[in-house]
Amino acid sequence: MHNLYVKQKVFKITDHYEVLDYNQNAVYYVDQDFKIIGNTVNVTKADGSGNFVIDREIFTLMPRYNVKFSDGRSFVIKQNFTFFRKDIDVISDEYSLKLEGNFLDLNFSIYDSERLVGEISQEILAWGDTFVIRVIEPEYEEELLALLIAVDDIKDMQQH
Repeated sequence: MHNLYVKQKVFKITDHYEVLDYNQNAVYYVDQDFKIIGNTVNVTKADGSGNFVIDREIFTLMPRYNVKFSDGRSFVIKQNFTFFRKDIDVISDEYSLKLEGNFLDLNFSIYDSERLVGEISQEILAWGDTFVIRVIEPEYEEELLALLIAVDDIKDMQQH
C-alpha cells in the first residue's frame, strides 16, 4: 500500500501537473490541452515505461470517458442519470470496479467486486485542488489515477 499526491493549479486553462509519491518524486506527468469541446488528458509515467489517454466523449447526455492504456487495456467511465446522488460506472472486460462515497467532495472508495483496491480523498484546507490516492492494490494504480481525473472533470463541468 502506498499514497500518490496530486496538486492542481488554482487558475487553469490547461492542466499540466505531476503526480508525486511520498518523497515528492514525480511518478506520473498529466497533460491536458485546451479544447473548446471535449477533453483529452495524456498521462505518462515519469520513468517512460508507459502511458494512458483519457478522452471525454462529446455527444453524450451524461459524461462518458474512454481510457486507453499503452499495453492495450481499456475501460469506460460513465456517469448515470440520478436525481439525488452521483452514480458512476466503470465498464471493462477485465474487472468490475465500483465507486462508493461522496463524489461532490471527491471522497470515495474504489472496489473490484467486494475487494477494496483504493481510496481517493480531497484535502480541504489546501491552495488549489489537492488529492491523495491511497493505492491499496498496486496493480490498480493507473486505474485509480484515471478515475480521479475523470471524476474531477465531471465535478468541474458541473460547477461551471
